[in-house]
Amino acid sequence: MKKNVLILIILWSFLWIGSLELSFAQSKVSQQSFDGYINNKIPINLSLTFEDNLVYGILTYTKVGQPIKVIGSLEKDDFLLHEFAAKADITGIYYGEKKGDEIKGSWSNPTGKEMPFSIKKTAVVAIEKPEVKSVTGSYAYSFGKDGGTGNLYVQQVGKDKIIVEMQAVKGPPSYNQAIITKTSLKLARNEAIYENKEFGKCKLKISFFEGGANIIYLDEAYECGFGNAASVVGSYLKFDTKAPKFEQN
Repeated sequence: MKKNVLILIILWSFLWIGSLELSFAQSKVSQQSFDGYINNKIPINLSLTFEDNLVYGILTYTKVGQPIKVIGSLEKDDFLLHEFAAKADITGIYYGEKKGDEIKGSWSNPTGKEMPFSIKKTAVVAIEKPEVKSVTGSYAYSFGKDGGTGNLYVQQVGKDKIIVEMQAVKGPPSYNQAIITKTSLKLARNEAIYENKEFGKCKLKISFFEGGANIIYLDEAYECGFGNAASVVGSYLKFDTKAPKFEQN
């Protein structure tokens, strides 16, 4: 009997240590620095945080020196990054493929100009996942008058609760809309999950970080009742930290 109890205690200890190590690993994110060029002649530097499929940080055109906020994703080896002006206008799009320490692809802007880019990792460090003090504020993105726009309004009403409202409009010619009216969500470690079964299976994850947010679909649950090809999915820049005024009171 004593031997069985001892075995159970040892097994429980291994399980506890394993879960602790997993929890510790999940709390870490990777910060990486890159140097490279657009069109082989415009030098750029990037400081990026990689968190699951989410990528965010600062890009600097070396000759200009002004830091620009960037938000995007890394899905397997597919790299996507949007650079934002102060008012949430997207001024550049980086799309490429990651191979080892290098990322190569094309840079474009909303007017259609396109050039190749190439960047290489120069440094990497693992850090604790930053905790956002408050996610309250207004978030947005805009691809210009001929592109789509999106708005995300958030008010944090407790450590683990937020109120959100989302609106997105597809570009011409359809201008179809995606709308999620005012609703309460649970917030845990900078993330919130939205689910709705009114039109089928709809599931979205909102990830918050300092200065922005990112929304993706989960579990292939795309049936959210949005207009054709319209969606609230995307990268959003936080442009206002004040509590928003929701359309639905």
